[in-house]
Amino acid sequence: MMRVLEKIQRHGLLGSAAAAGNVIWRRFRPTYHQWRFSNAPRYADPSLEELATIERDLRSLQIEIHDYAPEVDRFKDFQNDQWFPTHYHDGLTGGVWDEKLLEHWIAAERLDLLSFDKDDSYVDVAAGGSPWTKALRERLGLKAFAIDLAPIPASFRDLPYYRSENATRSCFPDNSIRGASLQCAYEMFMGQDDSELISELARILKPGGKAVILPLYMHTHHCAYATAEYFGRSYADVGAKEYVRFDCYGVPSSRKYDAATLKKRVLNAITEAGLKYRLLALRNKGELGSNIYCHFILEIEK
Repeated sequence: MMRVLEKIQRHGLLGSAAAAGNVIWRRFRPTYHQWRFSNAPRYADPSLEELATIERDLRSLQIEIHDYAPEVDRFKDFQNDQWFPTHYHDGLTGGVWDEKLLEHWIAAERLDLLSFDKDDSYVDVAAGGSPWTKALRERLGLKAFAIDLAPIPASFRDLPYYRSENATRSCFPDNSIRGASLQCAYEMFMGQDDSELISELARILKPGGKAVILPLYMHTHHCAYATAEYFGRSYADVGAKEYVRFDCYGVPSSRKYDAATLKKRVLNAITEAGLKYRLLALRNKGELGSNIYCHFILEIEK
């Protein structure tokens, strides 16, 4: 009883009632959404057999796929170097620890970040609250930046190299960026933003500069998933099959290309912008950790 009275004293009667309502809603929200969308199609990642089908579809369109099996020992060294705090993505018990570290390590390897000099700039695109840019600045002295549409998290708000801006219309000068990467982010570029990002990369990358997108999410058919609070609100591409996902929140639409849609929306945009691309397939997932789901990796070079 005393706790209730303390809350009322602190927040007022209406504020306390609203806070209590929010707690109740968060508790029962999953049950409500699963009841509301009980007949909606649920998203499932492509199986091994479906990944093989996607690769056949890509090759049928004369899209070359390069096998990629990075050195396991080098990745283990990266893991042991503690580039990320133990609470990042819920840490070792969160289920995606190895995957998230792998994405950043592969991006660093494919961009050859260790070869950057003091005048070379790197951008973590759609970085969210990632500490990656801060770590690169502090540990390598790299001229690194993090940009995201969302407001800058409080822990990075005083760092001028963390910027809240649109990656498709960034403030970087022409021909100023040697490397850029998107870790588990490109699928969230809704509408025409996926194609528009290619145009922006063509503008800001230096000649010889490179961008890495991983994972490049694909499926046997053009589709997208939305979390329950956004499902059915027409955020997915026209013509894409929409699925619902209940195990997380906050995703209006997460796009999955099929081979034809990837070529039409992304690969054609790359070549039309005068850029080159290279599509990789990760071949040694089982050696790199638990729950590794990255399969396709897209490199774009100027």
